[in-house]
Amino acid sequence: MSLTAPNKKFSAQGEHVAVARRSSIPAWFLSWEVYLIALVAGFLRFYLINTTEFDVDQAMLFRLAQDAVHRGLLPTTSNAASIGIANPPGVIFLFIPLVLFGRNPVLGAILISTFTTVAAVLTYVFTRRYYGRMAGIIAALLYASAAKPLNYARFIWQPNLMPPFVVLFMLALFFGVVDRRKGWLLPALFLFGVLYQMHPTTLVLAAPLLVAVLLSPGTFRWRDVGLALVLLLVIFSPYLLWEFATHFSDIRTLFTLAKQHAHIDSQAIRFYLYFLSPYDHVPTYPTSVVRALSPFLSWLHYVVPLLTAGGFLTAFYLCVRPRIERVEQGGERIRPIRNKLVLWWLTFRADPYRCGLFLLLVWQIVPLAVLSRHAVDLHAQYFFLLLPGPFVLVGLFCAKVVAGAQQLTQISGVQLAKIVRYSVLLLAGLIIVTQCVGSMAAVVDATSGNFDDRGFQPYPYHNDLQSLQRALTMADQLAQSRHLNHVYITTDFATQTALRYLAEDMQTPTTLFDVAHCLVLPNPAAGPAVLLVGPYDALTNALLKQFANAQLIAEPARLGGPPFQLYVVTPLASSATSATGFSNELQLQDAHVTQVQVNNTVWLATRWTLLHSVQPAFRTTYSYALTAQFAAASASPVAPQQSVCTSTALRAGDQMLVVFHAPKGAQPSPLSLQAQSFITTPYNPTYGPFHLETDQDRSTPWSVLHTNDGKRVLTITG
Repeated sequence: MSLTAPNKKFSAQGEHVAVARRSSIPAWFLSWEVYLIALVAGFLRFYLINTTEFDVDQAMLFRLAQDAVHRGLLPTTSNAASIGIANPPGVIFLFIPLVLFGRNPVLGAILISTFTTVAAVLTYVFTRRYYGRMAGIIAALLYASAAKPLNYARFIWQPNLMPPFVVLFMLALFFGVVDRRKGWLLPALFLFGVLYQMHPTTLVLAAPLLVAVLLSPGTFRWRDVGLALVLLLVIFSPYLLWEFATHFSDIRTLFTLAKQHAHIDSQAIRFYLYFLSPYDHVPTYPTSVVRALSPFLSWLHYVVPLLTAGGFLTAFYLCVRPRIERVEQGGERIRPIRNKLVLWWLTFRADPYRCGLFLLLVWQIVPLAVLSRHAVDLHAQYFFLLLPGPFVLVGLFCAKVVAGAQQLTQISGVQLAKIVRYSVLLLAGLIIVTQCVGSMAAVVDATSGNFDDRGFQPYPYHNDLQSLQRALTMADQLAQSRHLNHVYITTDFATQTALRYLAEDMQTPTTLFDVAHCLVLPNPAAGPAVLLVGPYDALTNALLKQFANAQLIAEPARLGGPPFQLYVVTPLASSATSATGFSNELQLQDAHVTQVQVNNTVWLATRWTLLHSVQPAFRTTYSYALTAQFAAASASPVAPQQSVCTSTALRAGDQMLVVFHAPKGAQPSPLSLQAQSFITTPYNPTYGPFHLETDQDRSTPWSVLHTNDGKRVLTITG
């Protein structure tokens, strides 16, 4: 170790280099609060993320990315919007890099959580840059801990990716309006296109974009517009291929919707307040943590909206208040002008700070006003484009209250600044802590099953990824441990898309079938098989009691509701066999119609044997549609009923139970049946050299089945 004194020259140079390096790093990157914001947002968004919701939209979005990579398809749409048009495929390209790491959809949920965590940090960067450090801390922590934005930050869905891009879009606009930098228009137009790919309602962001063009003198460059058009053409080219292939059917749908009668109501305001509240209603589930904490959380329903209103008033006051001392700082000199309106406009536009506040208000008010008049029902995702605006306004309000107290202190000499500052910080801290507690309670409820999973529209119930994966894994392991050669899985509207995707990873061959009017059982000659039954399949369990030996092996747990049921099944022998059927397709296994009662509802069951085999194929299902004409017990005729049995594979010798709801006034026999078959495949059209990928399906023409003697009608008299 040297004991000599350090060379002052080199020490000074080293210190100078260190200072230079620190000055090249953004100030916010060196601030402790940014890491607190990332920690709060990240913990709430990543905690037990493997329990993420996994329903139709989630499964379809992630599988489109998988299929695009592994089948060489060009994504041209994502899933369908609530108004019936196809959404652009931008989010699919964001998911595509993830599929290189595996098929597990939790990767998609991790991407959503990552993007929304980044959105919280960007909220801090944006707010601090234009309204101060205190405003940035409060706004970012409020957004990071808010319960309703958090709810949408934990599962796969293209609107859930919007928040970071919204903040980046507003940053680009503020670069032009407040900083008066050239080149802002190119990223703004590109981000505007990216946001549209996530949801069509983001078109209303054209309002702040247009305002930014008007309020950023000297920054407009035509080359930015030209480059932006090129970039937009690139990212929209797959979607344009789809529109060309469909003759712009989505555009026609939009024009049709635009002609519908619109009305004004309070839905938009209610959704705006929805994102400021800890919960929209007190949960009814007895063990809900949010329910237990609701008295502690309820005051947020009033305080946060009031602070947001204060933010609106503060922004409006500062926007209209003249700031003469800043008039010449915006790059425009105001020459003597007699026209007061022109003078006001030039004076206003020359003040970047006031222009930025006006842009902030336009971002929050114009979309809210536009969406208040609507022809279709509104949904929460329509308002993601406004986030994190309300929390920025709260941060602005708090910061200006503290600044106002500081000015009063300087004028009057009364030490109000410290009292007000600590009061504001105490209130903001109390809100943030309470929000964190409420949001954590909501996450605990969601990850432990403390909720009622029935009655969520449009799904009859929700499922989480971990529960679905666990049920399929247990079914697969049971089949392998007992050397059973097949697994049958029931599906319904809530599970069919998710289970069809996840079942592709199973080692044992599988058949998934829709249980609305059908039950598929194994060929008796092939021995027993595994049957995984869904949580609400009461009809399936009733049919098993009458038509099979079913041994209940396990009940795989499921969050929020009844478990799955795992059986080993063997069909019972038919009591009265029949030699009739539909040629080469279905053999009538039982000459009798069997009555099955489920929850005070009577069903009529017919039993068939499949006569041919079809292997599983890419997103393909095979369906039989049987139409039953009942004999009337009185003079009044009984309307026919149709039952459709859909499965992912067919195995010769398997049995298929087709059930019909017994209508009032109908006799169980004689029963006249007609049958048709069709195949459903993914609609991936070819347009020139491109193989387009969509989420849509197409069915072959329905083929009429004939009986062994060439007739269309088969009558069961037993």
